[in-house]
Parts: sequence; structure tokens; C-alpha cells
Amino acid sequence: MSHLTNLLAPKLPDDISIPEPLERAWSWMESQGWGFENRNGYFLTPYAGTAELGIVFSPTESLTGWFEPDEPGYDRLFPLGQTDGSGSFAALWLDPSDAIRFVVLGSEGERLYLADDAVDFLRLLAIGYLELNDYVVVEEPSEEDEESVAALAPFRAWLEAEFGVDAPARWETREPDPFDAWVAEVKNEEPAAIDETDI
Repeated sequence: MSHLTNLLAPKLPDDISIPEPLERAWSWMESQGWGFENRNGYFLTPYAGTAELGIVFSPTESLTGWFEPDEPGYDRLFPLGQTDGSGSFAALWLDPSDAIRFVVLGSEGERLYLADDAVDFLRLLAIGYLELNDYVVVEEPSEEDEESVAALAPFRAWLEAEFGVDAPARWETREPDPFDAWVAEVKNEEPAAIDETDI
């Protein structure tokens, strides 16, 4: 078991577990020496070095500001790590059918459905986006992502060999977004409006 899973396991809600493909990926990342510890805790990346060139997995993220422990929905989400430098994070989501999905909760209030399962989530990471948010992942990586795309090349190669899948050129998001609709429902809010200029 990876060191990261050992750190996360005591915090997991009763009905959420770390998907096996994600655990395999974390164990591989750690075998590459891509985990590091500092005064803020333990961090693990799918790329070498300590620069933030994509997701940074960590057991230090929390749902504070989104859901409090006594609120509906709190026990159906589990944060995995930062997806940009502004406080957005990826999370496991136990959806209404009790399947584990992958989502983002953004620092500006965005909520985005990312992937149906762990292998798809890893395929998304392997594309090489510097940040994961609703206006980046629908495009092919830009010039700003070049360093990240290059840094993730070894992870892409491992993913292809391990699971027999590849990283697509760009990601497909869901419209309407099922995670946004769920958050709106449990918080008695309106779902985020679709910007017609984005369609």
C-alpha cells in the first residue's frame, strides 16, 4: 500500500475507498521518488520535482468552505489534492448511485465532474494540463502547459503500459454537469448556468 493511502485511510468516510487503479498509480509514483514531505505535510505528484506542474496529491486538503461535517453531502466527498495554485482540489464523489466518481471543487465556487472512474481520471491527468478547471480541460493543452506535458511523459508511458489506455488530446466534459447539479440540490442552490458563448 502506498504511503499516501496509509495517510488518507483513517480519514475516509465509511462508504468511500481509494480505487485500486489510483492506489497502483500512487505506489508507482512513490517508487519513482516523486513523494516528498515538508512542514506542510506529505505531497505526491505524477511527475518529478517539487514544482507544481499539475495535480499535487496530499492528505492535507479539506472540504472546509464547501461542506461542514454536519452538512448533507459531507460524507459523500473526499479531497485528494490540489488542482491549481489557488485552492481548487480534486475529490472522490460518491454519486447518488453509490459509484465513486472524480470531481473538482474550485476556489471560485466552480464544481466540475471530471471522470467516471479511476482509470479515466488517470488518463485525464496524463494529458498534461497545468491546471484542472472547466475552461482548460475542454481544450487541447496550450503553450502554458508545455512544461507540464513534458514532465508527465513518464507517467503517460506507465499508464499506457499498465492499463492499455492512452491519454486523449483533450478531455470531454459533461453537459449538464451531474456533480454541479448534485451540489446545487444538496445545498438548495441553482445549478451553475451554462454560458451560451462556451457552446
